[in-house]
Amino acid sequence: MLREVYVVWKKEMLVWAKNPLFAIVRSLIFPLLWIIIFGYAFGGEVTDIPVAVVQEDFSPLAEDYVGILQEEGVLKVTTTTNYATAMKLFKEKKVYAVVYIPPGFDDGLRSGGGGEVLLSIDETTPQISSAVLGYLTKKTDAFPGDVVLNPQRPDLVRNTLFGRGVEYLDFLAPGVIMMTIVFSAMFSGGLGLVVDREFGTLRMLMAAPISKYSIIVGKTTAGVTQSLFSGVFALLVAMLIGVKIKAGVAGFFMMLLLMLIAAFGFIGMSIAIGTRIRKIEHLMLSMQLVIIPMWFLSGGLYPLESMPSWMRPLAVVDPLTYATDAMRTVMLRGAFWEAIIKDLVVMTSFAVSMLVLGSLSFKRTIE
Repeated sequence: MLREVYVVWKKEMLVWAKNPLFAIVRSLIFPLLWIIIFGYAFGGEVTDIPVAVVQEDFSPLAEDYVGILQEEGVLKVTTTTNYATAMKLFKEKKVYAVVYIPPGFDDGLRSGGGGEVLLSIDETTPQISSAVLGYLTKKTDAFPGDVVLNPQRPDLVRNTLFGRGVEYLDFLAPGVIMMTIVFSAMFSGGLGLVVDREFGTLRMLMAAPISKYSIIVGKTTAGVTQSLFSGVFALLVAMLIGVKIKAGVAGFFMMLLLMLIAAFGFIGMSIAIGTRIRKIEHLMLSMQLVIIPMWFLSGGLYPLESMPSWMRPLAVVDPLTYATDAMRTVMLRGAFWEAIIKDLVVMTSFAVSMLVLGSLSFKRTIE
């Protein structure tokens, strides 16, 4: 019995040794990847939050107040004198908040009559809104430093325009919905292709009087249908457990559109990967190597602003970042095209390029 166990053990070890790349990825790259991602990407200090400051008072006290907002690297301030411009940036999600310093700010503080600072904020990302509000409150309460000459403190008046009452569960749900689509697309596309090849189903399809084009289109549309079903089901589950959704009927159809585009893109990517890999275990490893970092870097769990600066470029080239951002914007803010136009352009470009790549790879490599 011991000899038989040894023979089986030796055989498995030889197979393992004959695939050094597989062993290295599983034993070295995965642990390194998880340590880096979990160690740096999640729960870090939120920095460089884009905020617009509308300054209509250019007195010394007002200038000092604007100056302290740019300390410590928490906020990335864009200063303007045009309130409409600042609100346009706000609606397009280019800034998370608008700080308005009205005329007479200096006079109000010096006369003891008070001076208001108006804050319009987007609370759809709780980690960011908490950081913005906490930082502004701290700086406003400590201003001005000279309490003898300036006994009156400014009043920070908060106005939540989007995301009132949003909690972390609401923030998390859009990322989970998109990740559900990614998982479904990856396994119905690439995994289904490898399984069909191993069990001979694909060979039978190739022998049938149908074109390769029909095969790839059929597999793609079936995968998209399955992924869209998974996404809708995940959305319904989110609604049942109490996730807040601000979108109406138009927003619901917009969410369906976003899920459809994402499904096409990730189906194309999974087919492109599946045509190059022959073994199921290798495909599973490749899928994990692609999917997990893609989700962790997409902002689905924590905002991108909590990542270190050297990691953020990785999130920028992650297509799931744009899918998650668009879904979160529609779910928690409502159907605003101007806020997701960039996400739509990136997602559509990704979907088209992956479908073309997957189709070409299928035609060239299929047996």
